Amino acid sequence: MENTSMRILPDKVQYQEGEQVCLEIKDVEVQAEDEIRLTLFRYTGEEIPCKIVEIRDHSIFLPESIPEGIGGYLAKVELFRKGKPISSACTAFDVVDSWSDAPRYGFLSCLSGEEPRSGSYSDFFREMHLNVIQFYDWMYRHDCFYPEGDLYTDIMGRKGSMAAVRDRIQGVHDCGAKAIAYGAVYGAESFQEAHPECRYLYDNGEPMVFIDRIWLMDIHRGTAWRKKILLEYQKALQSGFDGIHMDQYGDPKEAYVFVDNQLVIRDLADDFRDLINEAKETCPRNCFIFNAVNNWPVDSVAKSREDCVYIEVWSPNDTYGDLFRLIEHARCKGDKKQVILAAYLNPFKTDPAANEKGATAQLAMATIFASGGFHLLLGEEGRILTEAYYPDNYRIANPSLWNSLKRYYDFITAYGELLFPKDWIDVTTQYAGGINSEFVFGKIAWSPYPEAGKVWIRIYKRSREFSVRYVNFTGIEDMNWNHTHFDLPVCKKNLETKVKLPGQKIRICALSPDAAAQEPMHLDYTVRCGEDRRQEIRFELPELSVFTVVYMNLE
Repeated sequence: MENTSMRILPDKVQYQEGEQVCLEIKDVEVQAEDEIRLTLFRYTGEEIPCKIVEIRDHSIFLPESIPEGIGGYLAKVELFRKGKPISSACTAFDVVDSWSDAPRYGFLSCLSGEEPRSGSYSDFFREMHLNVIQFYDWMYRHDCFYPEGDLYTDIMGRKGSMAAVRDRIQGVHDCGAKAIAYGAVYGAESFQEAHPECRYLYDNGEPMVFIDRIWLMDIHRGTAWRKKILLEYQKALQSGFDGIHMDQYGDPKEAYVFVDNQLVIRDLADDFRDLINEAKETCPRNCFIFNAVNNWPVDSVAKSREDCVYIEVWSPNDTYGDLFRLIEHARCKGDKKQVILAAYLNPFKTDPAANEKGATAQLAMATIFASGGFHLLLGEEGRILTEAYYPDNYRIANPSLWNSLKRYYDFITAYGELLFPKDWIDVTTQYAGGINSEFVFGKIAWSPYPEAGKVWIRIYKRSREFSVRYVNFTGIEDMNWNHTHFDLPVCKKNLETKVKLPGQKIRICALSPDAAAQEPMHLDYTVRCGEDRRQEIRFELPELSVFTVVYMNLE
């Protein structure tokens, strides 16, 4: 039974191995005679009935022996009163070696001190398991992060408070997340007046200026600007931040500077990589995330010492297929670093009412997650990013949309091992379609790439395990991820799959964020000898709404 009157939140957004897990019960009163049952689920379909060590202040403390090592877990809590079920709710948590194994990126941008204190933010972060939080435009100036006093007005005219920044950092740390300071790599204001030699120049010798107020400066090794911005980064890290979000604007890609009274062309792709490496060398224990705007220059920076590959997506990368391609390319270039897409959902700004049904968000998330990428989308106390200026965001007011987002973030946290591990090998076009007969999908129009009107399927392999990812585009004609999608895809039922592979101990289960209950569903199957004398395993996926993953273990 799923009852939305009860909510369950882990006390941390993510755990290190050996940390005790605590689950907080919210929005329901637990009486002394009530019975609470806790069951944990793994992506393999395994159920772990869990004895509760202690219940104190509406918090459930798990035994130190659980969780059983690295990985993700779905936690189902059931409340019984006099033997009768009263409420049930699910949450998720994961145990990792490092935050960069599963970077669920979120944001904060309201830092004036007039907002609610950190509690409301950390509750949302815990509910959605956001473990890395970018503090967007938190600073006084791009080239001078800290003002002389507490209160300040930033370059865009917004009020800020360093006391509020410190409070938010503490709140982020209290729930186990990393606090990341935004810092543009080449944006300067007053600094350029004393150092005109550091300005990037157009062909006509005029300085490059962004939005008529931010001068773009030379980040080449040894320049005064490079020393200045690295110093500002160090100040932020010394003041409590865990890392830096190193931003650029996507343009220019090459620029002139004056060196010894001569014009010299700078290749920014090379300089970006070198800057990231020096920042990491200076502060090796801190986190560094660089913005490869519209995939530039991923080929250069993905091999730097940045912790993740981060791509801010813009046109012409407009389709669901483009999202998949960006992630696949970045994973190949980035030495298997995890990939984050900043894919801002502008429809929540232009037509929010039409998007509260959730189809626009679900299709974008499903595509990104099925591709093995993470999505910078959520932040504050419950908001969705709609554009690159983060204060212009959308407040989630519709409970149905909120619950849909929660299910998707529970799903990638509990079952991330089906989506994000670095050792999955993509075998889709080797095992299915055309001359391939290892996987045959019957009675549906499907494609190995996102296509209008079809079910998109990708197959990943790791030893004898398979992660088969289904995203439903049936009934979807517009494949632009940043357009309003009024309705969910046409639900598909009883999807037949025939697998021609050996294996004696067979386990098959389906997992989906679209159902109210997210426990793994074990699928019945039959085994027979095919006409070619190979073993055939047949099963049916009962229902595909938007996104489902089928896990197979063929030992």
